[in-house]
Amino acid sequence: MAKENKKFMVLSAIGILMVVDSHTWGTFDIFANFFPFNSFFMPMFVFTSGYFNRVNNETNLWKYTLKKFKTLLIPFWVVSALAIVIEWLILCYKSGSVEPFLFEYRAKAFLNTFTSGEITTIALPMWFAPMLFAVQVVYAILKKFLYKIWNSKIFLVLFTACHIFTVWYAKGHELPEALLLPLKVLFFLVFIEMGIIYRDVLEEKLKKVNHLLLLAGLLMVNMIRIMILPNEYDLAFDSLGTLDQFTSPYAVTPLISSIVGILFWLEVVDLIGKPFYNSKIVNSISENTFYIMSFHIIFFNLLNCVLFTINKFTEVRYFDVEAFQESNWYRWEYVPQFRYVYFLVGVLGPVGLLKLYNSFIKKPFTKLISKNSADVKKA
Repeated sequence: MAKENKKFMVLSAIGILMVVDSHTWGTFDIFANFFPFNSFFMPMFVFTSGYFNRVNNETNLWKYTLKKFKTLLIPFWVVSALAIVIEWLILCYKSGSVEPFLFEYRAKAFLNTFTSGEITTIALPMWFAPMLFAVQVVYAILKKFLYKIWNSKIFLVLFTACHIFTVWYAKGHELPEALLLPLKVLFFLVFIEMGIIYRDVLEEKLKKVNHLLLLAGLLMVNMIRIMILPNEYDLAFDSLGTLDQFTSPYAVTPLISSIVGILFWLEVVDLIGKPFYNSKIVNSISENTFYIMSFHIIFFNLLNCVLFTINKFTEVRYFDVEAFQESNWYRWEYVPQFRYVYFLVGVLGPVGLLKLYNSFIKKPFTKLISKNSADVKKA
């Protein structure tokens, strides 16, 4: 079923394509010299969730939390378990022997759910799911119990202060694992509120603005920031799962980078997004962002397994077998254009897998359950 909000359908598709692009070391790098992907795309996903957030004092917190548990944490754990098994099978294929599964070690990795969120390197980007669960539930609790004094602009300022404090603290301290999730909540809460304010206040106003002038202004802002910061890549921030690699000397840098990047791509979609509003491909990518996030590294590795197999029979020039065997993040780059193959496999692989699952498992199972229920009622 196509998403009703076409603008955010396109925006979420762009966001997940950027995730895959960044993990293929910049296949397309669209505007990445001005807006490095790691400077805004994770905040943009939280911003999007804020745009659709409707919690208030009448929200049933138990039902809301249970719903988020079912849609974020359960899929996170199921996919993580599947990823661990796939990682082990690939490891066995790489080594040519049956490797120990190390069940106890792998089971303990699930304790990272509420710290870094990193269960296995082959599905590392999934750290985002438990963080989003925590941010949404904390926001719902705050709004439920503070509704009498709630003012979006005041809380935006408070959340902004929390965000800047988190960056400042993370830059100057070695973070205990127990603090990772609370600090990530403080880092991301501001983007939930920004999404709501954009929906309620700014969206209509920005429709009256000259999009080209605003886009040019945003490009200019980041060009100036790149010139001022010690290093060009200081605009970006990697490893948000563990809250490190804030390389800019200014604690406010991630906030400004996120706002500028999100607003830029919102304006791009407003300006040229309409031809994609009815695209089945874009809609399919948008609907499967969670699974593309979860499986694209796995599909990179499956592609590497194909190259590894070919290399056994005929040399694949400069395919680094040792690097492939040691890391889930290896990419064969002798032919630069091969990045496009990684990119396509990383996007279309998970989408195709989900379509096969829906066609051959989910739908038949649902029909069977419905039929059995009908038979019971008749009986």
